Parts: sequence; structure tokens; C-alpha cells
Amino acid sequence: MPQPQRVTRFAHRLPLFLLAYACGCADQSVTAPASSPSLQTTSVTELADGPWARVVEGETGPGSLYALYVPRDWNGDAVYYAHGIRDASSPVDLRDQDGLYALRDALGARGYAVAYSSFSENGVAVKDGAQRTHQLRGLLAAELSGAPRRNFLVGASLGADAALSLAESFPDQYDGALLACGMVGGTITESQYLGHVRALFDFFYPGVLPGDVVNVPEGTTVTLPQVIAAVAANPMGLFVIASTKQTPLPYVPVGSVTDPSSVAFQTLVGSLYAALSFQVRAGADLLARTHGHTPFGNDDTVYEPSGAPLPGAMVAGALAAANAGVQRYTMEPAARSYLEHYYSPSGALGFPVVTLHNAWDPGVPAFHESVLRQRAIDAGAGANLLQRLAFRYGHCALTTAELLGSFDAMVGWVNSGAKPAS
Repeated sequence: MPQPQRVTRFAHRLPLFLLAYACGCADQSVTAPASSPSLQTTSVTELADGPWARVVEGETGPGSLYALYVPRDWNGDAVYYAHGIRDASSPVDLRDQDGLYALRDALGARGYAVAYSSFSENGVAVKDGAQRTHQLRGLLAAELSGAPRRNFLVGASLGADAALSLAESFPDQYDGALLACGMVGGTITESQYLGHVRALFDFFYPGVLPGDVVNVPEGTTVTLPQVIAAVAANPMGLFVIASTKQTPLPYVPVGSVTDPSSVAFQTLVGSLYAALSFQVRAGADLLARTHGHTPFGNDDTVYEPSGAPLPGAMVAGALAAANAGVQRYTMEPAARSYLEHYYSPSGALGFPVVTLHNAWDPGVPAFHESVLRQRAIDAGAGANLLQRLAFRYGHCALTTAELLGSFDAMVGWVNSGAKPAS
């Protein structure tokens, strides 16, 4: 795990019903150069005050919307933002998400031009997100008084994976990247985690959720009361899942994890809910993207104790039963190939990359950071990666000040060539 860099106080009283809030956020090769998009400008707004002189909105490709923000006092640099996951059935639009608007306006006040896209589709749209974000370079340059001096990527959640794919694929076209609450270990790392949680949940709580890891009936939802009721009937199932190496549910270590009134227990339940919710929301979409080929595999998995929050001796018997009785799945080669291409990072970072992650992220756990760090080291690019933690529970529960601080660190690193100490 990355070393702690920023400590943020968390509430010592976290009512369980509030955990639902903590879980929300949401066909050429990515490595091919972006083609000139068909462009339709729908609106140009000239602003009399504030950081923005002009806002341009339009559409490219098959329904992808874009917004270009031209600052009143441009500093010569540009920022391209990639948003997080959204439910496949939700509208394609330019909504505020993960604090985008506040960050955008703060960057504008500092003179940065900012561009972002809706993507042309929702769901696990890493491929499309990378393509549409890359298209923004040409669109924004056409609106500025000259080509940007430097180009920076910013991505959140799934958008961080899309931005990371651009950083690795086009090291000569971007100068730095900030990846927040990111799926930076890759799509396979995330989908395997969610699949393992669902498989074990179905074993310990049979019949609570319809379908299974691969087959999620249309319209299926997971509610927090469902998960609370299931755990109340079998608390040990929760503890075993959380204490398994493949499913380390994040929790805030305050109070006894076995005490239902403690922050530790409540955040553990919240993380189980988050993982199941993300798996159900993304499962059918992922299966469609792999053309019906199974995108999860545990056929050769031996579920092992991690030693926390409960010691291995306390969960060994239950894990032995799970290994004998859990439903098994085989990831098909075509599905693995798709997930590796869209996107499994190589770690080949050609310029400064700063990541910022909640230490206790229930949707995209912070172990993604360890995966990225090891891949960067293996690729000989560990010196180009700086990782920071915000000690708070939630997915993308990051403040504008924290995001700006990490963005400034990345830009300062690009300017000086000196990697920040933390």
C-alpha cells in the first residue's frame, strides 16, 4: 500500500443508513491516434464575469457530448477530465460528478483551460471513455488562442483507468496526470474483486440476491436493508468474506469489528453493500461488452484467510466449506483479452503521475494502488509515480482542496523535475 500522505479526520459516529451515500459516485483501439471527430457545436456562451470567458458545448461521435471551458486569463495549459462510472441505463449527459464542477472552476481560477466529455455510453466504458477524452485535445485547441503548452489528464474512479490508459499509450502527448479514487489496478483487478465478493456472498447468503456473478437479471438492485438483514441473520458470513485474501472489505478500524454499534462493523457492512451494488450494476454490462463470454473466474481459486479483521483460525473452517461449495466460474479467453485491453495498466509511466485514494474506499478499494505501484516498479517507472491517501471512508469522498493539492503537486513536479517527498 502507498504510504500515508494526508490525514483527514473522520466522524466517529457513522449511522449505518448513511453508508448508502458513500457508495455512489458511477470502436477503435485506445492506442490508436484520435481521429478528427465529426463536430457539432450546440452552444457557445460568453460570460461577463468569473474565471471563464467562454463555454463551448457540442457533440462528437455517436452521441458523445463535450464541454470546453476557456479561461479569461489562460495560463497556456489544458486539463482533460474523465468521469467515473455511471449506470448503463442512465442518461448520457454532462452532469456534475465526484466534485467535477468545483474542481473545474477552481482550475479555471488558476488559468487552466478545462475540457471533459460525457462519453458516448455509460457502464464499464473504459474503452469509450479513453477515446472520447483523447478527442478533447483537438476540440479544445480549436477554441484556444494557440496550442496548449502542456496537457494534463485528470480522471476519477473508472475515468482514472481511462486516463491511465491514455498516459501509458500517449506519453508524448500529455505531460502529467492526477488519478483520483481510481480503478488504477485495472478492470480485471476490480471485476475479480467484485466477483469474488458476490460468489462468497451467494454461498453464505443463498437466495438473497437473484442470479449469480455472471447472470444478473435485468432490473436487479441491491439495497442496504437487504444486506443488513442478511448480515444480522449470519454475521459470521460477513466476517469470513472480510477476512479472505481475495475479498478484503475495507473498514475504519474504530471500535470492535464484532460490535454492531461500532464504526468498524458499520463500515464493514457498508463495504459489503458497496461491492455487491457495484457488481450488480456492472455485471450485465460487462457481460455484454465481452459478447457473452464469462468475464469472471474462480475455477482455480483457493480462498485463503488474510488474518484480519478476524484471525485465520477463526475463519478456517468456514473458508474450507466455501472452497468446497462455492459456485465456480471460468473466465473465457475472449473476455480476459477484452478486460486486459480496456484496461489493464502496464505500469509504463512516461511522465509524473499522482494518485489520490480514500484509505477506506468501499467501491474501488485502495489495494488498486498497490497493484499499480508494483507494475510501475516492474516496468522501471516507479520514480514517475507518487501515491497519496486521504484517511476517510467513502468512494471518491475527496475534497476540492485535496484534489487541488495533489494536482498542484503534479504540476510542480512537471515544472521542476523534482518528485515531491510526499
